[in-house]
Parts: sequence; C-alpha cells; structure tokens
Amino acid sequence: MEKFDQGFQYYVLILARIAGLLFTAPIFNADMITYRLRMVMSGLLALMLFPVCANYLPTLPGSPIGLGIAAAGQAAIGICIGFMITIIFSAFQIAGEIFSIQAGISFSEVLDPQSQQSVPIIGTLKNLIGFLLFLCVDFQVDGVYVPAFLHMIRAIAISFQLVPQFYPDNQVMGGLLMYLDQAFGVMFITALKIGIPVIGILFISSVALGLIGRAAPQMNLMNMGIQINIIVGLFLLMTLAPVIFPLMTESFHIMFDRMGEMLRSWPKVQ
Repeated sequence: MEKFDQGFQYYVLILARIAGLLFTAPIFNADMITYRLRMVMSGLLALMLFPVCANYLPTLPGSPIGLGIAAAGQAAIGICIGFMITIIFSAFQIAGEIFSIQAGISFSEVLDPQSQQSVPIIGTLKNLIGFLLFLCVDFQVDGVYVPAFLHMIRAIAISFQLVPQFYPDNQVMGGLLMYLDQAFGVMFITALKIGIPVIGILFISSVALGLIGRAAPQMNLMNMGIQINIIVGLFLLMTLAPVIFPLMTESFHIMFDRMGEMLRSWPKVQ
C-alpha cells in the first residue's frame, strides 16, 4: 500500500508538468478544447510516461503542502515549454498583420479560434497554416524525424531527465529570462523573414503607383491603388508560399533547439 501511495504521488507530479504544458501549448489551449478534455489528455499522457519518467523525479516531500509546492514547480516547467512554442505562433500572426497592413486589407478581421480575438484575415490564415505544419510536417531534431507536436511530447519527456524539479533561485530565473529573450528574438526574426519579401515588393508597387500618378494626374489612382495592392498582395501570397512554408517549419526547429539548450543548461540541484 505504501508503494502504491508513493507511485500515485509521482504520478501527480508527472501529471502536473504535462497539464502545465497542455494548458499553454498551441492548439491544446484553444477554447474549443474544454478543461475536462485537457485533463483527460494530460492524465493519459502522464500514464504513458510514468514508467519512463518516474525514476528521474526527486525524493517525495513528506507533507501535503510540500507535495503541492513540488506539483506547482512541475507545472511551471511545463508552462515554460508550452509558452516557448506559443511564441512561434505569435511570429506567424505578426507576419500576417504586416502583410495585411502593407496590402491594405488590415480592415478585414476575423475571430481567431486560437486566441479568441479579432485579427487580420491574413494573420489568421498564417496561424492556420502554422497549425497544419505543427501537426503534419515532419522535421528532424536530435536524429528523430517527426512532426512538431510529437517533438513537443519528446521535449516534456526528456525534461524529466534533465530538469527533475524546479527551484526558483536567482540562477534559474536568470537563465529562464535569457532563453525567453532568445525566444522572443526568434519570434521577431521569423516574422521579418516571412514579411520582408512582401513588404519590399508591395513598397515597390506603391512607389510605381505614385510615379504613375505624377506622370498621369488624370488617372484616379486613389481609387485604383487599394485594389492593385490587394491583387498584388494575394498574388505574392500564392507565389511565395513555397518559400514561406519552409521558413515556418525552420522556426519550429530553431525554437526546439533553443528549448533543448535551455533544458541541458538548467542548473542541477545537488
């Protein structure tokens, strides 16, 4: 009975970390997935990882309060991993908003099913493309060739070995802030990589329309310019798709590399 009680407490700690991940990770944290469903998925995933991960957990605390504090620390690690993945989808949305503003269609907004906020339609489109890449497109990390959501599950499983417990001291918090800063840097760089070709070409289109307007003032370019920019923007979106999709997949690869560095450099508690 005592062994069963210890095993159940270890299971609670594993469940807390996985629940922290699924409550913050993209797609899984959407409002369309209820809290009950998330807890069911967390419980099943914790049950599958229990035989592998329980041996890496530290010694159990001797009081219920200590167990609660340990579970909160485990949840914090899962939240950190999920938040770093969520940052990538923010990059896709920023790139879509840049595209919408430059093409002149920023006024067309729809409800984003992920954030439950009104965002430009191109931002929602790029988010949906990111979801498909996250679920379906394989890429290699540490010799394993699977989609990003399976890499996410691999990351949470490996984190039990590299980071058995969470102590919020100065060294740990400083390292977290450093890697979160790098994650935000990846977000803005990814948004610029996706948005710069569109910005450049649409800027040339706007300059050309301005020159035509100076050369032929009788042409009503104030009315024509918006339609021309929208047509050019949509044509660019179709033309640059083979370039944009690999950039989006590469951003997942870069973020998982940063996450692996963070977990491997996590201070070890003696």
